[in-house]
Amino acid sequence: MEEATSSWKPVRGSRVSEEVINQIRDAFFGGLQSGDWLGTETELAERFGVSRITIRDAVRTLEARGIVDVKVGARGGLRIADADPDRFIDALAVQLHLMGVTFTEVIEAQCAIEPVTAGMAARQATDEQLKKVQATIDGARDALGDPALFTERSLDFHIAVAEASGNRALHATLIALTTVQKPKMAPRANERRARRVLKIHQEIYQAIADGEEDKARALMDEHVRSVRREHPENPLL
Repeated sequence: MEEATSSWKPVRGSRVSEEVINQIRDAFFGGLQSGDWLGTETELAERFGVSRITIRDAVRTLEARGIVDVKVGARGGLRIADADPDRFIDALAVQLHLMGVTFTEVIEAQCAIEPVTAGMAARQATDEQLKKVQATIDGARDALGDPALFTERSLDFHIAVAEASGNRALHATLIALTTVQKPKMAPRANERRARRVLKIHQEIYQAIADGEEDKARALMDEHVRSVRREHPENPLL
């Protein structure tokens, strides 16, 4: 921790709060870990050569970004926050929406991510993760005849495969993409189409369970691209 914060220096200029934020943020990415103690408000003010009001302004921003937590009381102060994946996923989804990311862009991102996660899942999925993937297929099968519920559970399959990949960055990103996409989806799966989806999902699962990385990747690639071609407004059914 000391090495990560050793570059901190007094702040000068008109945007002192922003500079404090940048220095703490750089130290965070430079090696600080969850729970690392940064100091009290007074200590930080002395370290950066600024007022306590400036530190409070900086802390509010850092806290909003999920970088730090504030402990109140006699022994209060600043520490690096614990990881909160849900916070990241929600923030990413919000920013994608605010950026005006189009439905097509979301689908293209899924086409890039999902074959990779399927291949990785075939390489390293645990028994528990495989059970979870299969459970999403079984759940979708139980939802035949209910297009909205079938759509929801079909999306769960793709999320479960991403989780089974073991890559938390890809898993979280896919959840965020799905969050942006879901309100725009129009669940219109008739039973024939739904059964076709169940069949390919089962084939993808089997390739993953058998450890056939190339096959799992190819099946998922063909699946997301074919559904995109046929039903671009509803890409994951």
